[in-house]
Amino acid sequence: MATGITKRFELYAALMEELKVRIECIEQALAGRTGFPPPIVREFCYLQLRLLSELIALSCLVAHGDIAGLQSHKSGRAWSADEILKRLTELRPHFYPITVKQTKAEKEEKGVNYHLTPVEPSPLPKDEVLKLYAKTHPHLHRGNLRKLLSAKTPLEMEINAPEIRQWVGKFRLLLGTHMIALNEENVIVCSMKDEKGNVQVAVTRKKLAKG
Repeated sequence: MATGITKRFELYAALMEELKVRIECIEQALAGRTGFPPPIVREFCYLQLRLLSELIALSCLVAHGDIAGLQSHKSGRAWSADEILKRLTELRPHFYPITVKQTKAEKEEKGVNYHLTPVEPSPLPKDEVLKLYAKTHPHLHRGNLRKLLSAKTPLEMEINAPEIRQWVGKFRLLLGTHMIALNEENVIVCSMKDEKGNVQVAVTRKKLAKG
């Protein structure tokens, strides 16, 4: 039977798999493979971007499930990305995914299989996720009477494909291979696609190479 910590990392991997599927669905929609009118595609894509933001926040929460009092803290009952990320910032300063390059270690380095080199600046910093989360809101509601009387209705608006693709690219770059520091010694390392195309999650001791 899996231990509590193993179950936590299995859940983290499942969230990453879901995130990967939602990214692929956005790309399929932008390629015109849904059969939906462009305005509906736009709304679908912004909905997925909002859910991607929530998945990032929830995965951070899952990764740090061992923080004392976290489950009883308000963030354990929160559901919005901005609420979770802001509260996690208060609990732990270094909780967010760090994009890394993974390189094999030299043969003479016994016990070390690879080095992790942080990518700076982050392709998608926490503050940008919060901005994206707020940005999706107007696209997912019909709005008030003033909006209804505006020059364009939602069904007349076009897809903002370049902006959506830019956000998708940032998610891909952030998470391709990333790590989350659990404490001073250990990190979660996640690859979004192993040799079989699956998400791979492991826990290892920090062995960082300078960029």
